[in-house]
Parts: sequence; C-alpha cells; structure tokens
Amino acid sequence: MDVRAAAEIYRLPEECVAYAISLTTPGDACHSSAVSPAFRAAADSDAVWARFLPADHAAVLARADEPVGCASKKELFSRLCDRPVLLDGATMSFGLERRSGAKCFMLSARALSIAWGDDPSCWTWTAGHPGSRFPEVAELVDVCWLEITGKLQLSLLTPRTTYAAYLVFAVADDSYGLECSLGIPPPKATVTVVSGATKPTARTEHAICLHHMQGEEEVAVHRRKQVFMRLRKDYGRKLTREADPDIRCPRRRADGWAEVEMGEFAVAGEEGTVVVSLKELDCRRWKRGLIVQGIEIRPKHTS
Repeated sequence: MDVRAAAEIYRLPEECVAYAISLTTPGDACHSSAVSPAFRAAADSDAVWARFLPADHAAVLARADEPVGCASKKELFSRLCDRPVLLDGATMSFGLERRSGAKCFMLSARALSIAWGDDPSCWTWTAGHPGSRFPEVAELVDVCWLEITGKLQLSLLTPRTTYAAYLVFAVADDSYGLECSLGIPPPKATVTVVSGATKPTARTEHAICLHHMQGEEEVAVHRRKQVFMRLRKDYGRKLTREADPDIRCPRRRADGWAEVEMGEFAVAGEEGTVVVSLKELDCRRWKRGLIVQGIEIRPKHTS
C-alpha cells in the first residue's frame, strides 16, 4: 500500500473504521488502536465492543449478585475477562474468554450434585477458602463412593464453539485414596450432551488422575505400560497398569488451584443440556482430602 492509499484510509469516517474493526477479533481491535489516534477512537468505541459482547450479556448480568457498572463496552468486556461475575446467589460465575469473546461459566460446588454431600461425616462445606471465587467449597472427609455431577443449559453457551469442562480442585495435606495406584481403576470423567428431551447425542469418557501434578513427565508415565512386583513373605505378585494414551492429568492454574480436563463438546444449536460427571465407584477404596471449588466450562482451543 502506497502513502496516498494509506492517507485515504485515515480520511474514512470513524463509523466506517469502527464497523470494519468490529468484524475482526477483540485482539485485533486492541492492536488497531495503536495505528493512529483516529483508529484508536474507532477501536475503543462502544460500536465495536458491543459486537464482541454476547448478544444476551445484559440478560445474564441481570442475574448478577451485585451490579456490574462499567463506563464503556470495552471496559465491560475487559471486566468480564479478568473478573468473572457471580450469579444466582454465588452458585455460578460468568465471564468471557479474551481471545474470542465466548462465554465461560463455572458451576460452584453448591451447584453440583455430590453423592453424600449433605452428610458431614462424608463431606464438609468450608467458607472463605483462599483463592476461591465462591463463598463455599466442598471438602471430602471420607467416602468410598465418589460421584460429582454438574449440568448446564446449552442455551447459555456461545453457539458454534467447542467447549471443554474442567474440575477445579485442590488436595488437602492429609489426603489419601486419591493417588493413581497400580491395580486400582482411576476415576472416570464423562461429558454428555442431551438435545431437548431426546437421548444423548454426544458422549466422551476419560480416565482422570487427581493427585499427580508433574507436567509432561507424569503424563508420560501414565501413557506407558507399567509392571511392578509386590513382594510378599514367600512370593511376589506382579501388578500391571496398562498404557492409557488418553488419561487426563491435572495442571496448576494461575489462581493457585488445580484443574483437570473432564472432556469436550461442541455447541451446535441452543437446545439441550450438557451433563458433566466424575465417578470412582468400582474400586470402593476410601478417600479423603479432595477440595472441590467447582466445574468450569470454557472454550477449548487446539492451538
């Protein structure tokens, strides 16, 4: 582009520049503001950032526990990316993904169905846990039947988007029964999409590791066959764990909590429900020390 053509662009009305920028992405809009003062005015305008906000954002924010006041659409977008808003009596949070503007939700532990969750000998509810966005978290006291399920209406999510569900948790210092052990089946996570009142239209299932968090080295160990000898007084017993190339291992989040991916799904239309479950039912080993903040559902990117 020569100098004359560039000068012609700068003479375009701000409304035209704003419309062109609104057809890009939030990141492109931020970069555009560095081109010139004229581009900055257009890139920061409400006309641009209204296009990046979800069409139903006002209806969702009407459910907020506290009013969300922002001076501009851009400020509101940034606020929702940086600090999710609590909804429905702090049982859910709502935010946006900065890269695409797609909606993100987290179901609090109180919004989940937890087997034996109302029995204080099995689970306790702790207020004010450090780093939690919700007032309460659930802490496992002692169970041999682990089952946690969350549900979310697909109509709340951004259409034509691939999402992933993540268990957001911590492990107490006095935990037991959560480690991956030879001869003991790991917990299973399932993500099921049910369209309307019909049968499930999509379902994924993965083995989950909750206790180890050592990056790619830990993942590599899980993904190859392991054989050990358990010594007895007069004999040894061979234990084998088959390779699992698809096991999901946890990682540390920026907020200090851990998360493990439970599965992914695509939002094609608006009708239906996604059901996310974590279960360890078969081995019946007793376990303690899992601290559950919630299940987060956010866009998944492959690159």
